[in-house]
Amino acid sequence: MTLKLFIPCFIDQYAPPIGQAVVQLLERLGVPWEYPPAQTCCGQFAYTVGDLATARRLMGHFLRVFEGPETILCPSASCGQMVRGHYPDLARDASERREIEAVSGRVRELSEWLAERGHLPWTPQFTGSLVLHRSCKARQLGVLYSAARVLSRVRGLKLLEVSPYYSCCGFGGVFSLQHPPLSQDIGAAYLQAVLATGAQGLVSLDYSCLLHLRGIAQARGMDLQFFHLAEILLQDASLMSQDPHS
Repeated sequence: MTLKLFIPCFIDQYAPPIGQAVVQLLERLGVPWEYPPAQTCCGQFAYTVGDLATARRLMGHFLRVFEGPETILCPSASCGQMVRGHYPDLARDASERREIEAVSGRVRELSEWLAERGHLPWTPQFTGSLVLHRSCKARQLGVLYSAARVLSRVRGLKLLEVSPYYSCCGFGGVFSLQHPPLSQDIGAAYLQAVLATGAQGLVSLDYSCLLHLRGIAQARGMDLQFFHLAEILLQDASLMSQDPHS
């Protein structure tokens, strides 16, 4: 069965190579896929600021675009959590809730989908150490174990952790727009904790967090690299430790 690919607006607008990396993964795995061109934002930003009318409108569009029996693959824990965790909250009655759950239940975040498939038919390679970014949404979606499991199969990669005290990167979607100085300070403190581990950088399931943190690192002269999970899984001997987004 053909898989439907849901590429979040953050990746579409700011990091098309990550979307292309997901496609390369699928093609190397021999998995048929399609990209519904009518897809738009999942509505997370509207939901976060309390604009439920806009969130419901975008949800309705998502349900129409992705209707059918196919698995919906999303390379973003944040958007996956919006669809699986919050769409049901937007239902106005039991009938609509059943419709929502029929679609949202088919959404799989990239790392959990890969973990369910088992070992890759190739062995990714990365020489060095990275911190697996425990994004708020990845924790809520419950996919960090899957991410660690998939990354454990990357030859040469050592995963490090920062203290659980650093539970957020400071992005928080609209939070970073509403409280810029605080958002920047939270992110900078988090990156200092990453540097203290001796890691070369971060690997994340959420590009939005990486975008926020990379900007802080560049502004403050922090020598760190930033990877989405899909990029790490395509690393081989000729690509080791190269970061196209650093």
